[in-house]
Amino acid sequence: MKARTTKHRGKSVPRGDQTRQRLLEAGIEAFAQFGPEEVGIRRLAAAAGVNSAALSYYFGGKEGYYRAVLRFLINTVGRSIREAAEAAEQSLRRQPDSASARQLLCQFMRTLVTVVLTKPYAEAAAAIIWRELLRPSSGFSIVYERMIRPVHEVITRLTAAAMGTQPDDPQAVLLAHTLWGQAAIFRLGFHVLRRRLKWRGRRLSQEWVDRIADTVEAMVARLFSSDTPAESEHSRSRTLLP
Repeated sequence: MKARTTKHRGKSVPRGDQTRQRLLEAGIEAFAQFGPEEVGIRRLAAAAGVNSAALSYYFGGKEGYYRAVLRFLINTVGRSIREAAEAAEQSLRRQPDSASARQLLCQFMRTLVTVVLTKPYAEAAAAIIWRELLRPSSGFSIVYERMIRPVHEVITRLTAAAMGTQPDDPQAVLLAHTLWGQAAIFRLGFHVLRRRLKWRGRRLSQEWVDRIADTVEAMVARLFSSDTPAESEHSRSRTLLP
């Protein structure tokens, strides 16, 4: 017997797949607003326009549903970041000099900032990730291992190459964490910036996206300029605790 199909965004999609997709999309907004511990199965099912039994059928329950939503976010919001990370890794294999590594780092940070400000679901993803960082749940390993750690490690390797040191250098890790935070704060603190600059609406114009990306890129360039050493004499004199 052939599976029933329906039209979904111009394509014929099996009805079961369409329901699963609708559940995932609805789950993003629900979990972003309430968190996995605060939203019940009935509300999740109602948001997706299905009955509660559908969650168990497709995902095995609320926890499986939440983890599936996280993976869906990673595969949507994170795709462009993964592609940029893979390109950066390829360039690093050619062992670029410090100047070239700095340029690669600037390019990657620009891509990262643009993605977190413009991709569909980026705001909801930020809300979910922020909640996981503050109050880790069963989904924290997915968020960390598949979304945060790969990006953090690429920034660390690029930073280390720009510094002329190794990726396990604590100073490279600290600087990379600073840069990762620069990209994250423009998404997490978007509404603060919107109020400060008196923006209207919830979406940025391309002009403002470019200005923010330019700002982060300029900060990276200044961080590694000859006038602003990445590591001061005072910091070199300290012993960093593990």
